[in-house]
Amino acid sequence: MERLTVDDMKSIELEIMDEIDRVCRAHGVQYFLGYGSLLGAVRHGGFIPWDDDMDIVMMRDQYELLMANFNEWRTTERFKLVSYRDKSSIYRFAKIVDTTTVIYENFVGKKASTGVWVDVFPMEHFSEQQGPALLRQCQRVGLLRSFAVTDPSVGSNAFVKLIKRIVCPFVKNKDLYELAARLDEIALSMDKADPTSSRVVDVLGEGKLQKTCPADLFEPVRIPFEDREFFAPAGSEEYLTIQYGDWRTPPAENARPVHVMEAYRL
Repeated sequence: MERLTVDDMKSIELEIMDEIDRVCRAHGVQYFLGYGSLLGAVRHGGFIPWDDDMDIVMMRDQYELLMANFNEWRTTERFKLVSYRDKSSIYRFAKIVDTTTVIYENFVGKKASTGVWVDVFPMEHFSEQQGPALLRQCQRVGLLRSFAVTDPSVGSNAFVKLIKRIVCPFVKNKDLYELAARLDEIALSMDKADPTSSRVVDVLGEGKLQKTCPADLFEPVRIPFEDREFFAPAGSEEYLTIQYGDWRTPPAENARPVHVMEAYRL
């Protein structure tokens, strides 16, 4: 297989985003750049130079539309939505992948491999009454899942490797699709608990109480990304401040994330 460089991966991710944008605009489905992709768009005019993936976020109802229809609406079979729901992915959120590629993540077992991807995260309406308990529940299930999916032979340091060797044998037989389904059920129950809430939260991505956002930030605007334009929240700067604090100042070089994936063209 041909090894892909980070620049190769970025080029493919832009092609995936072109397809997502094309499909969503044709069928009236609303998405937004999110997380590092939005940060890169606002601060760098495209990718964060040291980043190697793309993320979008969608309100739950729009997410379900895309989940149900993308593989029918797509204009080429090269790109595919994968999900735990049909056991094409072990992840709790959707990914749109390039089926002509494969990625192996350094800290995840090979059974989790997919193609080069764009991550798709649903945003749930936040329930003030039930939200904190649901987020804690999601974090507990998420921790169990992280041990079930991890590669116990690798770790960032000796202590992490020791913990994995102790814990992983107890969870290695857990059904990863059932764990993903459980996490999605918790997220859905959040959205249903207060569907008119003025705040939203990404339960499946980070699921942190302090990162709930005003729903009215998510009015769609087109913003530049590399040599293209994609949809972003009108309230991007406030969203980024909630997510990252001082996002305007790039981190020091020694604090920037390292590349933890190997990608190949099939």
